Amino acid sequence: MILFESIIDGIRDIKDHLGRTMLQLVGIILGAGSIVATFSLSVAGKAASMEYYRVSGGIQKIWIWDRPTGKVTLDAKALASKGLTYGDAVASQRGAKEVDLVSPVSQESMTIRYRNVEKPRSVMGVAPAYSPMNDVHAARGRFITDNDLATGARVVVFGSDRAQEFFSTDDPIGKIVSINGTGYEVVGVMEEKYFSFDHKRNVMRWMNRQIYMPITTFFTRKGEPLARGKVSFMHARMRDIKKHEEAVDQIRKVLLREHGVKDYEVMSRVANLRRNEQNNRMYDMTFMICGIISLLVGGIVVMNIQLASFNERVREVGTRKAVGASPAQIFSQFLAESILVSVFGGLIGLFVGKLFTDGIAALTRDPAIITPDTIVKALIFAAGTGLIFGMYPAIRASRLNPIEALRTE
Repeated sequence: MILFESIIDGIRDIKDHLGRTMLQLVGIILGAGSIVATFSLSVAGKAASMEYYRVSGGIQKIWIWDRPTGKVTLDAKALASKGLTYGDAVASQRGAKEVDLVSPVSQESMTIRYRNVEKPRSVMGVAPAYSPMNDVHAARGRFITDNDLATGARVVVFGSDRAQEFFSTDDPIGKIVSINGTGYEVVGVMEEKYFSFDHKRNVMRWMNRQIYMPITTFFTRKGEPLARGKVSFMHARMRDIKKHEEAVDQIRKVLLREHGVKDYEVMSRVANLRRNEQNNRMYDMTFMICGIISLLVGGIVVMNIQLASFNERVREVGTRKAVGASPAQIFSQFLAESILVSVFGGLIGLFVGKLFTDGIAALTRDPAIITPDTIVKALIFAAGTGLIFGMYPAIRASRLNPIEALRTE
């Protein structure tokens, strides 16, 4: 009952002193708005990153690529190493127990011709593992198979954009295209891949522009022995993301054994995601500190105005205590006023935070999502500010001596 009456009295005082209340609200509104913007951009960024990882093969992917050693002197085995090879992919598949798929990729520009259309385009030599590794699938026909790999078949699969470029409205399946003067049968067209962080640019369009052939065919047509065929890069998929460090270490050991020198780099998406989170945490903390500072300033304003309100109402408080109001009732009334003002400021701050969020997202072209969790956190911070900074004026009011208060003019 005391709490309900305190809230009613607090609302009545806020209405009676609206101008003073608006001054109290400014800092709270800006602080709550900053917190909403901070959490919204942070949550959206993480959600967008996870969604990108999902549509491009999952967080369990491991990247492997060539990297110069930087060493001046090398032993004979290290000098013989020419970087990543198809043999490395086979060895990694066998030797890394925490890995269930390895996808080697060789890439080179080749001349593609179909009827009157002839253009130089990038061609990828891949294995069947490329499809599940990157979550890409054939929309028509099929992808590269194990049989294609074993026989070095002269087959080719087009990305959706490349199929449109060379075949227009024709059905590509079964057509023969010339690649560097050799005929290849088109056996598949891949589904279109799409993902955008800003809903404007498809960051996966490069996948729609690919042309794939069996990696064994890629090597044999170039006259390279299969085991020593040069690989542009490799992807591996770990069995368990909780063991990502073990999976990476196992691949590194296999490659070191094969090369005799560390002329490669291995990095998991899990490690990359954690590193990005650490980097982003600095920006999150910066925004958060700005929001907290705004709330602190707002809290100081709330406390000072509450003290001013108390000084104006000394006789009123003294009268109430003289006629039987307890210190707890007086304390609750003043504290309720500061909390109500802060919560009201927090509610307005949600809308201001939405404006902040939309503005920052438009400038940076980063996504932003205001979640229920963000709303709750902003209101808790706002209410907490009112609670903390309203304590001192409420305590002073509750401890007021009614006799001295009635003597005040």
